[in-house]
Amino acid sequence: MITKKMQDYLTGTPDRVVIKEMNGRSYTLYELRNDVNRLASALEERVGRCERKVFGIAMRSCYEWVYTLLAIQKVGGVLLPVPIEFSDDQIESLLGKASAVFVSDEKTKSRMAHILPSKPCFIPAQLVTGQTHEAWSHEDERLAEGIVSVIHTSGTTSKPKGVLIRDEAVGLLVDNVMKRLPQQPLHYFSIVPMSLLIEQVLGVFIPILSGGTLTLMPKGIAEYGSASGNARHYLELIAPNEPNFLYLPPKLLEEANLLLETHTREQLFGNNQPHIITGGAKIPASVLHELDAKGVQVFEAYGLSENSSIISLNSPAERQLGSAGKLLDGIEPKFVNGELLVKTPTLCAGYYNSDDTSCDLSDGYLHTGDIADLRDGFLYITGRKKHVIILSTARNISPEWVENVYKESPLIDDMIVMGEGKDEPCALVLSSADAPTVRAEMAKLEHRLADFARIDRIQVINDISGFREQFYTVTGRPRRAEIEARFLDSLYA
Repeated sequence: MITKKMQDYLTGTPDRVVIKEMNGRSYTLYELRNDVNRLASALEERVGRCERKVFGIAMRSCYEWVYTLLAIQKVGGVLLPVPIEFSDDQIESLLGKASAVFVSDEKTKSRMAHILPSKPCFIPAQLVTGQTHEAWSHEDERLAEGIVSVIHTSGTTSKPKGVLIRDEAVGLLVDNVMKRLPQQPLHYFSIVPMSLLIEQVLGVFIPILSGGTLTLMPKGIAEYGSASGNARHYLELIAPNEPNFLYLPPKLLEEANLLLETHTREQLFGNNQPHIITGGAKIPASVLHELDAKGVQVFEAYGLSENSSIISLNSPAERQLGSAGKLLDGIEPKFVNGELLVKTPTLCAGYYNSDDTSCDLSDGYLHTGDIADLRDGFLYITGRKKHVIILSTARNISPEWVENVYKESPLIDDMIVMGEGKDEPCALVLSSADAPTVRAEMAKLEHRLADFARIDRIQVINDISGFREQFYTVTGRPRRAEIEARFLDSLYA
C-alpha cells in the first residue's frame, strides 16, 4: 500500500532535505514528518474519525500540497485533488460529496465558499493553529475500504468522472515503475499539476522513496498545462535546478528539440543528464530520434488513470523509440478488434461519477479504448477508439462536453472540436453569423470551461446545410475522422 510505504518512510528514515522551492526555502524529512503529523492530528480533532472520508485539495503544486496529501493518507482519508483552473461547475461536481476542502490561500477559500457554501474549507496552517472554526453538521460519505484517492478524468459533460484509486494498487505500481528507473536517488523537478496522478507517482512518491528530492517551481508560476503558457519559459527553469529525473509532456519536448538547435544539452537540461519520461499524448517518433541524436534520451510511457496511471514504459535496459515501452510486471494484454484490453493488478475500483466515456471494467479487463499492437514485446498505440482528445500538454478534453457548452448559444448551430496531439484545441463552428460575432458569443460562455478547454482557433462554416450533407451521417452525427483530415491542418497553419 502506498500509504504504509510513505508513512513508514517518514518515520524510519534519517533526516535529509526532501523538498525544495525554486528561489525559496528547503524542507527536511523531519519538517515534513512534523507537518504531516500536526495536520493529521488537527484534522482528526476537528472532524473525528476520518477513515474513508473524502477530502478535497484545490491548490497549485506546493509544499502544502504534499504534506496535506500525506496527512490525509495518515488519517485514513481519501484524497480528491481538483485542478484550480477547473470551472466552478466542474469543482462543484467533483467536490460536492467531500467532507472538506483544503486550499492554500484566502482567495481560493473565498472561491470555494461561493461554489460550495456549506462545505468546510481549510488552509492547512490555519487548521493546525486553530484559526479556523468550520464545524460539521452532517454525516459525511465514506467510500469503500482500500480507496486512497479519487482522480478526475474527462467526460462528456461538465461533470468530470472520478476514478477510484486503490491504496494497494498505487503501492504496487510505484514498485513496478521504480524497477524501470535508474537505481539511484532521483531528484525531480515538478512542472505539471500534482492533481494528475502521474505527477503524484513520479513527482512525490518515487523521488522521496528513492532517497531523492522534489523541487517545485517558483511561487506564482502556474503549472504547465493548467492554462496557455510559453513552453520555452518552463524549459528555462530546468537547468538551474540540476534534476536527474523529469516528466515532460510532448509539447515541451517538441519545443526542447527546437531550442537544442541554439542551446547545448547542458544549457537546457543541466549537467545531470536527467532521465526523462513522457506520455499523456503521442509524440512524433521523428522528434524522439532527433532528441536522441542530440544526446537527450526520452523514455515514452503509456497509461490510464483507471490503471493507477502507467501501463507500459520504456527503460534504459529496454527502449524502442516510437513505442510506449514494455508492459509493467503483472499486466496481461488482450486485443479485441484492435482495441487493447489489459488484466492488471493495479486496476482501479470503479468510478465516483460514471458516464458514457467510462472504460468497461465488467469482465475483469480494462478496456482502454485505444487501438494498439505488440511488436517484439513493445507496445505501440496506433489510434483511439473513443473521442477523447489528448492535447500535447497532457490534458484531456471531451469534445462533446466543450461543444455542448458553446452550443447553448442560439447563434451556434453545431461545432466540431479537434486537436489530438496539439497544444490547444480548435473547432469548426457551423453558424450563419460572421466570425467576429461568433467569437464574441463564445467568449460569453467560456467561463464554464477550464482554460485549457477554451477554443481560440476557429473556422466558421456558413453553408451549414452543405457541410452537413457532405460530412454528417444519415443519423446527424459528424464524421469526425473525415472532418479532421480535411480541416485540421488549416486550423493550425
